[in-house]
Amino acid sequence: MPITKNPIPVEVTLRGNVGEFAGKYARDKIATALDIAHGPVLTAHVVLDWRRNPASENHAIAEASANVDGLVVRAKTAAPTMPEAVDDLEYRLRRQLAHLQDRNRTQHRRTSVPAEHEWRHGDLPRHRVPHFPRPAESREVVRRKSFASAPMTPDEAAYEMTLLDHDFFLYRDAASGAPTLVHRLSGGGYGVQGAEADAARDAATQAAPPPSLTEAQARARLEIDGEPFVFYREADTGAGCVLYHRYDGHYGLIELAD
Repeated sequence: MPITKNPIPVEVTLRGNVGEFAGKYARDKIATALDIAHGPVLTAHVVLDWRRNPASENHAIAEASANVDGLVVRAKTAAPTMPEAVDDLEYRLRRQLAHLQDRNRTQHRRTSVPAEHEWRHGDLPRHRVPHFPRPAESREVVRRKSFASAPMTPDEAAYEMTLLDHDFFLYRDAASGAPTLVHRLSGGGYGVQGAEADAARDAATQAAPPPSLTEAQARARLEIDGEPFVFYREADTGAGCVLYHRYDGHYGLIELAD
């Protein structure tokens, strides 16, 4: 007798001018994508947000997160219309689940440095979502997150960054024990800040020590330089921190706990 799989419950949150039809479309699409998960899907959540941003044509933002057997997989995208955003979100989530399956197959052994980061081969170009051009004087740190990281190599951290579909990933370097940041490079590959020089084993990887700053100094540097984030060591505690631009024009702050 064939085994019938229970449908995967997907919670959907609608923000802005997003209709119920888009919510149902996203629920069906993401539930179908999660069918390929190689493990029980404990929770799944989709957020659809319509933001009228004069600086970008991509007003539809869609993001998904799923707890697959205890590991959270995330994907996020933006497009001119909500159906386009949902379609791209489904693709990205499938890609993340495929990465998760590949990592589970190889986590029992130590891998060498892949050539040009093989796990990204065949990836579609990422569609960057610019942050809302909020005046600097009205920006605030509206999200703070502190977490502990297991020691990692730059390649392992880059793999986690790709799995989560983030532009940067804060971690503790396995060689030095120091707070370290891996981030995407515009020309492809990734760069490293904070790891010891001998950990920068790839030609596309560049090691640089983070500056010692207060939160106010980090904010000033972020506003002046126009970069999407700034990695620094907190002046008083020495903790590794990343201050970054959020999509709503405010700031987020991530701190690496001891």
